[in-house]
Amino acid sequence: MRHKKLLIVPVLVGAALATGFAFAAWTSSGSGTAVAKSTTSIDSVIAPGTSAADLYPGATSSVTVTVSNPNPYPVMVHSVTAGSSTLVNVSCTAGTVTSDSRAFDADGLSQSDGSTKVIAANGSGTYVLVTHMATTAVDACKLQTFTMSLTAALASAA
Repeated sequence: MRHKKLLIVPVLVGAALATGFAFAAWTSSGSGTAVAKSTTSIDSVIAPGTSAADLYPGATSSVTVTVSNPNPYPVMVHSVTAGSSTLVNVSCTAGTVTSDSRAFDADGLSQSDGSTKVIAANGSGTYVLVTHMATTAVDACKLQTFTMSLTAALASAA
C-alpha cells in the first residue's frame, strides 16, 4: 500500500506541473496585410493561314487565319471583323476581295475544328473566314495575293 501512495504523489505533482506549464504559456495574435498584383494583357496577332488559289470574279471561298494568344491565361475569340483587300496593283483595286465578319458570340467562336473555343495560354487558334471576289475584278487581279486587315475581339477565358 505504501508503494501505491508513493507512486500517486509523483503522478499528481507531474500532472499539476504540466497543467501549470500549459496555463503559463503566453499567447498572442497577429495581423497584417497581403499583396497581390495583376498582370496586363498582351494583344494577339492575326496571321494568314491556308488559302487556295480558287478565287475568280464572283467566287466565294474560304481562308483560315491563326489568332495567337501571347498571354499567360486562356482566351476566347468573340468576333472577327470583315476584311477588305488593299490595293494589289494599279488596276486591281482595293476591295476586290472581302471576307465576311464572324459575328459576336458571347460563348466564343468555334475554331476550324468545329468544337474548340478556348485558345490556351501562350497558344493559338485557327478560324475559317468566308471570302468573296468582286464580280468586277479585272485581268490584273489574276494570280494575285490579297491582304485584308482584320480585327478580333478576345476576352480571358480563365
